[in-house]
Amino acid sequence: MSACHSCAAAARLFGSTLPSARRGITCGRTRIPVLGKLGTFETCSLKRIPLRNFSETPAYFASKDGASKDGSGDGNKKSVGEGGGKKSSSGSSGKGGNQLRCPKCGDLCTHVETFVSSTRFVKCEKCHHFFVVLSEADTKKSIIKEPESAAEAVKLAFQQKPPPPPKKIYNYLDKYVVGQCFAKKVLSVAVYNHYKRIYNNIPSNLRQQAEVEKQTSLTPRELLQIAGISPHGNALGASMQQQMNQQIPQEKRGGEVLDSANDDIKLEKSNILLLGPTGSGKTLLAQTLAKCLDVPFAICDCTTLTQAGYVGEDIESVIAKLLQDANYNIEKAQQGIVFLDEVDKIGSVPGIHQLRDVGGEGVQQGLLKLLEGTIVNVPEKNSRKLRGETVQVDTTNILFVASGAFNGLDRIISRRKNEKYLGFGTPSNMGKGRRAAAAADLANISGESDPQEDIEEKDRLLRHVEARDLIEFGMIPEFVGRLPVVVPLHSLDEKTLVRILTEPRNAVVPQYQALFSMDKCELNVTEDALKAIARLALDRKTGARGLRSIMEKLLLEPMFEVPNSDIVCVEVDKDVVEGKKEPGYIRAPTKDSSEEEYDSGVEEEGWPRQADAANH
Repeated sequence: MSACHSCAAAARLFGSTLPSARRGITCGRTRIPVLGKLGTFETCSLKRIPLRNFSETPAYFASKDGASKDGSGDGNKKSVGEGGGKKSSSGSSGKGGNQLRCPKCGDLCTHVETFVSSTRFVKCEKCHHFFVVLSEADTKKSIIKEPESAAEAVKLAFQQKPPPPPKKIYNYLDKYVVGQCFAKKVLSVAVYNHYKRIYNNIPSNLRQQAEVEKQTSLTPRELLQIAGISPHGNALGASMQQQMNQQIPQEKRGGEVLDSANDDIKLEKSNILLLGPTGSGKTLLAQTLAKCLDVPFAICDCTTLTQAGYVGEDIESVIAKLLQDANYNIEKAQQGIVFLDEVDKIGSVPGIHQLRDVGGEGVQQGLLKLLEGTIVNVPEKNSRKLRGETVQVDTTNILFVASGAFNGLDRIISRRKNEKYLGFGTPSNMGKGRRAAAAADLANISGESDPQEDIEEKDRLLRHVEARDLIEFGMIPEFVGRLPVVVPLHSLDEKTLVRILTEPRNAVVPQYQALFSMDKCELNVTEDALKAIARLALDRKTGARGLRSIMEKLLLEPMFEVPNSDIVCVEVDKDVVEGKKEPGYIRAPTKDSSEEEYDSGVEEEGWPRQADAANH
């Protein structure tokens, strides 16, 4: 009983203290799990938060021994800033993972803590230089706007595919130009040698520099040095430039050249002079050649050139056109080809200008250094003359191709060979200069002579052209000496003119057939008609240009009658060319008047469709 009382007392005591005990125990129990959870949370945060932040939030924790707490081994990255960490993690596909190393000493860089969260600046603790992390877009912009000018020529040579062989260029010219085999061979070989000379004349130190730059080319994760705070006081980017200069051997100068045993061979250019009668295809060769080249090609007219200081185009405008074709890339323009058309028009005319020949001999004198190779000051894009805004272009590797008709040059050659003169050693009363040569050529033409014989005689004389003949024509000796390759073009005979009418890609007869096909009409020209047109062109002595004028005259009436008519075919034969009859028309079967009006309206609406069909 006493035991029961004691138990009851204990129970009462326990019951009286139970609320407080329950409160204490409950608080204790609730506190312990919270503490346990808190500890678990802290340990989880140490393990999991860096892993999540590596890809989402830019925070890194690096220890002093070089290994991070998450075991990723990022090295000595100390307190990397938020924006920089984001940049590093996003560019983790680059070479070397996320490690941003100093280009100078190779140590790891740390991001600069700034108030702006998206900073791209990093700092090297060892050499005290600041850098900026370049994105891919910034790298592309810097490459486009500011190309490396030191080895630009080598880079362009590396980027270009191998030059086409001369046979391939010759076959391409053969599709557009009929005849002139010798001129096409000379131009094909000259273009091929021009490609090889560009690559050979690049100094060896620039080639090695290009290879070094190619190996250490900019990637989206490269560093660009923007400021130098080194104790040695290096200027902006000077340390990087010094490192590059140490790797690249400098060009030999002064006494080193005297001591050197062997020197690299420097290939010189061979400028070309094309001469031949008008309409023989000189300009067409240049225009066709310009389409298949990977180098800039400029066709310039010498008739508008004047001496410096006078009204007209300056001689520098020749290089300005080449620079424009190269999209104002100076290094690319220095590898181009210039075609000087109508170069015989700047021949000197003696006796007229007492003091100076502004448009003739003065232009030749101005072209001398340009042909040989010099540095020319060319006005910049969108700038006028005499403002001082010029860029310098070196013309050493630019190939010059000059062409001209040189009308009357065969008479000078004939006089040199003492042909067609009566008596023994009869002196000629023909004066000097291009006007006297042209007058002698006109005096030599007689109305009864056969055009074919005149053409053969002229071609035979032009094959024996020499420099002294060009000098007597009015070109100064220095100018002729800078054009060592002289290529005479032969005149066009009847067979060649017939081929020109039909064979080339852009022939004359297919052009008029396309014009008629737009009006749903065919044009048929017989073989005899083609020969008659060629004979008429020979009599006009204007070469292939005379063919178009004859065709325009022949087809004037058909081109007037065919549109909105029932003519479906036009036939041209030999009698039509000789003027004995009108062109023949083949008409479609007749229709009612209402149907004709309806059809004419449909034809007018569908005309662009017919034009497209004719072109294809």
